[in-house]
Amino acid sequence: MTLWYLARAAGLIAFLAATGSVVLGALASTGHRADDRSRDRRVLRQLAHRSAAVVTVAMLGLHVVLVVTDSFVDLSVPGALVPFTAGYRGFALGLGTLAAYSLAAVAVSGAARGRLAASARSARHWRALHASAYVVWLLSLGHGILAGTDTGRWWTWVLYAGCAAAVAGALVARLVVADRHESTSPLAAARRQLTTGGVR
Repeated sequence: MTLWYLARAAGLIAFLAATGSVVLGALASTGHRADDRSRDRRVLRQLAHRSAAVVTVAMLGLHVVLVVTDSFVDLSVPGALVPFTAGYRGFALGLGTLAAYSLAAVAVSGAARGRLAASARSARHWRALHASAYVVWLLSLGHGILAGTDTGRWWTWVLYAGCAAAVAGALVARLVVADRHESTSPLAAARRQLTTGGVR
């Protein structure tokens, strides 16, 4: 039973770290000013984002090992690795398995950013792949709610609601800043002039 408590704790820590990583990743891309202070803050947010991602991967690995090892639930290695085949809460565990595989893809893309985002075109593809971290987070949330044995407790709902609010707020901030940056960029100004007939 001790392993089960540790497995639950590792899962919750992984979810909290994933939330932190997603929030920090979204906020890290909101600073577009070129001054030294903004650049330093952005570098620190990126470092914190990556550190939280490492904690997420480590805690997820521990969570999976402990859940498979513990005898509280009958979960085999194939049941943990093949989505939706587990005998115990198959759909919920399937969401967790998909989240784990998606997280692996996001983590690899993050680690290989320098190689994968070398050109403007490849950078767009890299961003699209890396943005799937939001899908990972949603799958993790679904897994936690449906599979977590602590879901009925009030503090778990407070935790999930707080994490959801943080991710939603960071995403809105990112979209607002991206829209503002796009609307004030020289390219956007040139487009506006072309469409309004300002350039002949």
